[in-house]
Amino acid sequence: MNPGPRGLPASEVLNIWTKIVCRVVDYGFGVEYGRLEPPRKGIFDGLKLTIEPSVDLEMQCFLLLHLFGHSVQWVAPSYRPEILGLDLDPLDDFLVALRAYEGNAARFGLQVLHEAGITHLDAWFADFAETDWKYVERYYREGAIPAWEDCIVRNARPIQPLAVPPLEPRLVDKRFAF
Repeated sequence: MNPGPRGLPASEVLNIWTKIVCRVVDYGFGVEYGRLEPPRKGIFDGLKLTIEPSVDLEMQCFLLLHLFGHSVQWVAPSYRPEILGLDLDPLDDFLVALRAYEGNAARFGLQVLHEAGITHLDAWFADFAETDWKYVERYYREGAIPAWEDCIVRNARPIQPLAVPPLEPRLVDKRFAF
């Protein structure tokens, strides 16, 4: 379900998963599996990140990194989420802010990937992040969830890691990835 843009070997995906879970937990977040209402694939609440177990492990790796990035945006006292207080109308203005919000979440995720000692998969992660953006943008523009496979991007522009600011994990409104 929801294959990644590149399809990494299973042994490498397992290695990524093990290392990034450790880093996310080191930052004070819990990581758990839980059945989520479709189409949700992951949720975060400021204290823990929950992933739908039916999602393949490569996608779980991306989701964990991306949900971590979003968690940072909501629990770092020095960070103001780009979408905070914005309305969907006008849509183009909202999408500009959403692009920055999604992009910075990806940058925090890439930072954790690097902190886990994985520095050779930046292109893999950038492809996932750009695929995710295309998916989210299509959802907002079309009003329906597109097929993941129709959004896959390969050879995306590189992204740069963003240092994780001090965090104060705390309960926030649940947010989800789909």
